[in-house]
Amino acid sequence: MTVKQVAKKLGVSESFVNEVEQGRKVINEELLNRFSKVFKKDAASMGLGTLEESVVEEKADRTREIIKKEIYSAPKTPVNELWNQAFGDNIKNVPVLDYFMKKQLEHRSYVVEDKKVLGYHMDKVFMLKVENDDLKGFRIRTGDYVVGVEAKDFQGTSIMLLEYKGKNILRKTRNLNNGNVELLTFNEKQLSEIVTIKNIKPILKIFKVEFQI
Repeated sequence: MTVKQVAKKLGVSESFVNEVEQGRKVINEELLNRFSKVFKKDAASMGLGTLEESVVEEKADRTREIIKKEIYSAPKTPVNELWNQAFGDNIKNVPVLDYFMKKQLEHRSYVVEDKKVLGYHMDKVFMLKVENDDLKGFRIRTGDYVVGVEAKDFQGTSIMLLEYKGKNILRKTRNLNNGNVELLTFNEKQLSEIVTIKNIKPILKIFKVEFQI
């Protein structure tokens, strides 16, 4: 769920949600109640903070006044972690990996719907940070992010992360249906290599690319 969607459900601005997440704003009792109703979670039990009324006595000349103040008890758990707990069932932190899928560089958050991320099972979706310009001509460049799903074979024409000659590489592939696969690169010009299918191993089928404009 995006910040915009959360703000809309709670009836507040996006900037307010951001400031609450960063610990700059205090959630009042009305918003806590709204939070519990909208997300069907007990906000107090999650440690999002409690509001207590305390009576403070002051003497001013000959008058005694009772002043009620709202005292905010800060949560023991960092606020951003609490938000992750609150929406944990709806958000998946997809790891951004290197080509060997061993080193996690960062992660990106995606909405989970029916245990799926972008239409695929949430546990089978991975992201890669593009390491070179081998597919520059196909609009995939160094520093871009590609999203892929686990693959067991080569079907039709696809962008694939595959293992070849002891390396994991990103290639545009085309199954020739004769026991061979065509591997395409496109930096300054398009190059083709025909490889026996038994000599390469599919890892991910890429279905999405994210790049800076």
